[in-house]
Amino acid sequence: MRPPIAREGAARLTSTSEFAQLEFLTKLQRILGEGLFVASYKYALLLALAELSVEKSISPDGSLRIELNELADRFITLYWRQVAPFGGRNLLAQNTGRQASIIGKIAAFKASAPTLAVARNHKAWSRLVREVGRLLDQMPLWKLQLVGKERLDFLYEERLVERGIVLRPGIAACFRAQFGVVQALVQSAWLSFVQRLPLNRPVLGSTTDLADFLFGAERSGLKAIALGLMDLQKGCCFYCGGAVREGGAVDHFIPWSRYPLDLGHNFVLAHAACNNDKRDMLAASGHLERWVQRNDSEATVLNEIFGAARFPFDADASLSVAEWAYDNAERAGALVWVRRSGQTSRLTAEWREWFR
Repeated sequence: MRPPIAREGAARLTSTSEFAQLEFLTKLQRILGEGLFVASYKYALLLALAELSVEKSISPDGSLRIELNELADRFITLYWRQVAPFGGRNLLAQNTGRQASIIGKIAAFKASAPTLAVARNHKAWSRLVREVGRLLDQMPLWKLQLVGKERLDFLYEERLVERGIVLRPGIAACFRAQFGVVQALVQSAWLSFVQRLPLNRPVLGSTTDLADFLFGAERSGLKAIALGLMDLQKGCCFYCGGAVREGGAVDHFIPWSRYPLDLGHNFVLAHAACNNDKRDMLAASGHLERWVQRNDSEATVLNEIFGAARFPFDADASLSVAEWAYDNAERAGALVWVRRSGQTSRLTAEWREWFR
């Protein structure tokens, strides 16, 4: 009778429950929202893991072995399109400092092999794969699951096993079941990271938000919203209370990466520095308290601001999204943003007081 039991167990591990998938996504969002990204390697690594999970066969116990060379090969594939000059000008930076080492190696190789098909048949292809694999082993593989000083350690064990990694039981199935969501989250975060890099501004111009490019009318509406919020907040940053003179930013209180929908009540005016430091994190419960109270006590004024800007708004929907986001974050044991200079704290059930 043991073989049938083993097969049933494998089926559970390869299909995964809805709860396991939700837990997987909330931890993934913690990596994207709270993790430190100085290069785009971690985004490429997550996409590589997702794609290989779809393409490879999962073991009966629900685990999946991925060779280091397989990861390196996929890295090269993901970056291949990106090492062309953007708009015929320069390569886009993929690192906060000097150009990412892997990018340099792939760009140099591409100069002698204009297409990926040609590159794979090049006599030096295997050497490039080994070099990229060595860099993966040195950096992103062992930093991907690090969030602040906490190591989530839910994707794979933090060591190479015979020149490969082993995704933990159920993880590959989660990548497969939620592939579209993972792809959208990672690509959006990757694009935002590249756009924020100062080295890319001469290439991209002054536009640093994807919505400026895709949704010009809506972003134009934000200018009117910014003026209204400036008056409502008496010229002060929503988060730190300091005077906003130049460089103010209309910030998504619930980050776009956690729920990609623009609704008026989700916006606050902040210093650009506070906005950039908060990034994709949820704000601490003290900020949440003031946001909920503002939306309630200033409902009439806010409705006038959003209406005049012809911007969609729904206070109840914004509140529901916030409750959903904080509930997921608490169950994931997430950190929340307190103030500039990267000060964070652990989210506790205190936030629930503002939704009673």
